[in-house]
Amino acid sequence: MRQNSKHARWLWGGLLAVLIVAVFFRFWQIGDIPPGLFGDEATDGVDALDVLAGRGQVFFPANYGREGLHMWIVALSLKLFGVSPFAVRLPSVLAGILTALATFWLGYELFVHRQERSGEQQTVGSRWWIYLIPLAAALYVSTSFWHVHFSRFGIRGVFTTTTTALTMAALWRALNTHRWRWFAISGVFLGLGMHFYTASRFVPFVLVAFYSAWLLLSLLGVRQQDRLSSMLHFAVGTALQFAVAALVFAPLGYYFFTHPGSFMQRAGEVSVFQDGASLQALTTIARAAGANLLQFIWPGAGDQAQFYNLPGRAVFDPLTAVLALAGVTISAKRWRNPVYGFLLTWFTVMALPAFIAVDRYPTLPRLLGVIPGVYFFPAIGLSALVGAILKRWGEDRRWGEIVAVGIVVIALFTHAALAYRDYFRIWGPAPATAEAFEADMAAAWRWLEAHPDAEQSQVYLSSDIYRHPTFMFLHEQTPTSEWFAHRNPNLHWFDGRSAWPLPAPDQPATILVGDSASPPDFIVALLDLELESVADGTVALARSDVYPDAPPQVLFTDQLALLEQFSFTPPDSPEQMVIVQVWRTSGPEGEGWRRYQIQSALLDASGQQLAHASDAMGFVSTEWPREGVFITWQVLPWADEERVAGTALRLAPEGESPLQPAGSADGWLTLPLETPVQFTSSSDEAGKVDQQ
Repeated sequence: MRQNSKHARWLWGGLLAVLIVAVFFRFWQIGDIPPGLFGDEATDGVDALDVLAGRGQVFFPANYGREGLHMWIVALSLKLFGVSPFAVRLPSVLAGILTALATFWLGYELFVHRQERSGEQQTVGSRWWIYLIPLAAALYVSTSFWHVHFSRFGIRGVFTTTTTALTMAALWRALNTHRWRWFAISGVFLGLGMHFYTASRFVPFVLVAFYSAWLLLSLLGVRQQDRLSSMLHFAVGTALQFAVAALVFAPLGYYFFTHPGSFMQRAGEVSVFQDGASLQALTTIARAAGANLLQFIWPGAGDQAQFYNLPGRAVFDPLTAVLALAGVTISAKRWRNPVYGFLLTWFTVMALPAFIAVDRYPTLPRLLGVIPGVYFFPAIGLSALVGAILKRWGEDRRWGEIVAVGIVVIALFTHAALAYRDYFRIWGPAPATAEAFEADMAAAWRWLEAHPDAEQSQVYLSSDIYRHPTFMFLHEQTPTSEWFAHRNPNLHWFDGRSAWPLPAPDQPATILVGDSASPPDFIVALLDLELESVADGTVALARSDVYPDAPPQVLFTDQLALLEQFSFTPPDSPEQMVIVQVWRTSGPEGEGWRRYQIQSALLDASGQQLAHASDAMGFVSTEWPREGVFITWQVLPWADEERVAGTALRLAPEGESPLQPAGSADGWLTLPLETPVQFTSSSDEAGKVDQQ
């Protein structure tokens, strides 16, 4: 980047401005926003633990398969900073900052270096205006809600934006300088990109489409601007680029060659063509394309997923959207210029993953490949507006530049301020964001870290996902390869939405309840539960006085016995009845994750079933405590309590025939009608359970 001293100052000043803004938006409140640790982030984290254990791979087949380079980088971060959400997210933060800087470099090559080399007249005049498009595009990326979010999100997607920006910047450096080493460097980044995220596999198609169009139109004489000056040099350069990319991609390519099903494993699950091509598939593609394009400019039409976006937020605010549309229009009019044709080709090809992956739309992650190219469109629109202002104030250029500077500041500040407000003031603190990012499991980890004595006794953790990856990564620090074999004898998982542990009075225990799996109100009332919010309020510490000390009625397995079953009508739901089972266990059952299905029914006086329910037992059998008691329940749609004369129960291991306890018929046990009064009276004799 050889420049005279004045232009060099603008160049490095622009880079410094981009760096400061990008760093601020990506590091500010990084310990609090996003809250918690999303399950996909944690899954990459447990894979990174495998890397640290010497079991790294080029491709990780779990979770539909993921390219492995991100896990290696996260592993390095974990090694340096320990197991924490920050360590998982730091690589994305740094990648996001690098993307912003690479955007400025790319803009310089496209709109400064190339124009200087060709001797074309500048669009917006002299001095610092020559850097307006590179600077504006880089600042748009730096303050983009979309890119800021994915830069603070510890998943692979943001690396597509980084490697793509570097690929394109090095490519245009090669085209501008005619130096083969830049083609090779571009190839390195091109190959690296495919080690991160599936969408990066479309980047070579951007290059092929652009090269083909440029070459063809140059040969036909259609392009009047910037014809290829040396076909041979160009051919050798592009061949070198793809050869280096193939070499870098080779380890992953060999894996796909030896494991062909893995190449399309993830994409095949969501592709519109998974059932073959059809007219219906084309219709679906059209709908997906329309929705994904509309989300760039139309308020309320954005991605609805809380963990990817402020639901409905468009990519561009209204002012930036107008500038972007102007930029697209200008680019379309200047399509003969390879710079503008390149940007249009980039956006078109890299939007295709979102068009053909139709499990949901609109979707932001699958469009990440258009970054940073898409942010050149509002920069082009802003540059054109500045050019018009300078032309209008031609004779009084000083006032024209003052107005132009004001317009630029307003445009860039509006984009940044709205992104800051929406991300840090609205999206980040929202309860829905905490729920989406598994904040309760991270809070449980933090609480246990602050109370190590709690783990000297039994800990019960209520979660909506058995062995939630967020907690298993942060607290248990379990690598993927040890996931199924790992056992912590003092930790018991349960789902508080359908089960509840009742520790004995002489067995101190800690019960932590995540917001994702809180007990229903009728269970809180039944057990007289005290739920004390701790940590950040997304997890509660539970206490109860109830402990049934009744003898077993029915032995279902060597480890599981039924103490009693009763029913009642919840006070706030007279149209429903609840059947509750009280179980005693002698310890965990077998190996693996054996699950049971509970089938219960209300019976009339003749023994006929009035209503029936079937739910998974909220305690997996490998989590049953030794000499422990827990309850389960099912909610049945039934309003006429007077007709109920008894209850029935059947227990079936998942995927197997029902158990056949003594006295059952086809596994069904007929039990007398009991009420919670009998249940609670037994607990009164047992004393108080003090759970810390």
